[in-house]
Amino acid sequence: MSSAMLTTEPDLKRPLADSDLFAFPLERPPLKVRRRESAVSPLLLPYFIAGPENRLVAFIARQEASVFALGNPLLLVGPSGTGKTALALHLSVRHANKLGYIDASGVQHVPAIEFARRFAEAVAADDLQHLREELDEVPVLIIDDLHLITSKPAAQEELAQRIEARCESQRPTVLTCRRLPTEVRGLRPALVSRSLPGLTIAMSCPAGKTRTMLLTELAMQLGLELDGPLIEMLDNGLDPTLPVRALSAAIRQVDLWCRMNEAQPCCQAIAYAIESAAPDEEIPLNKITNTVARYFRLKASELRSSSRKQHIVRARSLAMLLARRITSKSVTHIGEHFGGRDHSTVLHAIRKTETLLHDDAELRVAADELADKLGG
Repeated sequence: MSSAMLTTEPDLKRPLADSDLFAFPLERPPLKVRRRESAVSPLLLPYFIAGPENRLVAFIARQEASVFALGNPLLLVGPSGTGKTALALHLSVRHANKLGYIDASGVQHVPAIEFARRFAEAVAADDLQHLREELDEVPVLIIDDLHLITSKPAAQEELAQRIEARCESQRPTVLTCRRLPTEVRGLRPALVSRSLPGLTIAMSCPAGKTRTMLLTELAMQLGLELDGPLIEMLDNGLDPTLPVRALSAAIRQVDLWCRMNEAQPCCQAIAYAIESAAPDEEIPLNKITNTVARYFRLKASELRSSSRKQHIVRARSLAMLLARRITSKSVTHIGEHFGGRDHSTVLHAIRKTETLLHDDAELRVAADELADKLGG
């Protein structure tokens, strides 16, 4: 299917040529009614392409009734770059339009970290009631990135109260978070419990046919004509977990190479983009050790020690697993770093930790959060 079919039909809301894919145009509040602090990123494409990995998103987009009839608050969960904010704005604007807010002034988008700042300022100025009224009365409220206020317990408690008040008055609230709130270390029980009773939509990075379609459409946005083999070469060469913005950056690298060399897209241009998308340098083992130690409230020296205390062994083994997964270091090198352990000891620790990750939810959450901190 051509890009023209997507970009020239503002009412697009149908399956694509491939029955596994579904696209719908994204609605957004006009710039003049968004809060300046909301820092809403510009859209890469004017439509959302949902494949099998985001089947629930496609289902929700097909419904004529407001999504909030299915649950309130609406919680969107997924890694950075999966389109949580874009979908939150789309669903919120659509609902506000149904309420008669044609200019979308019925939607307020507030990053959670911005909410925490405004809450602190309101407390300091003894003007908390004004903030409460503003947030309680707006027709649709979006609070983005709950996971970024884990160090703000007072703001979390206040936000939990605001969500509860909005639910009682049947005003829709949209929340986004990198993981389920129950899996985010540092989120207060009150906020967790207020976030989950409504509808939760899990979102994933584009994969398979969805990613191929996105790469094709992003290229067409720049006027690049990448044939099937070139798209396949680029797709295979890029990390499979890349978010849409990283895919867009790779396409821009192809465009840059073509402009610099005054040439049409070719294998060399694709190779240049793939190389540009690779990490500049490998994460040092010391950084992994220090990050894991801080997470478990240990000293880095304890992870490199000969201690057999269970909590230290657990943290050390996880650090070894992360080192193996996100660096090119051999198990021998990793063993030397962690107190001169031999390669068989390291392998045993890694395999045991991999097994534990399947059954131990707490350890799995720790591994995910640490991987995020380390960029892995």
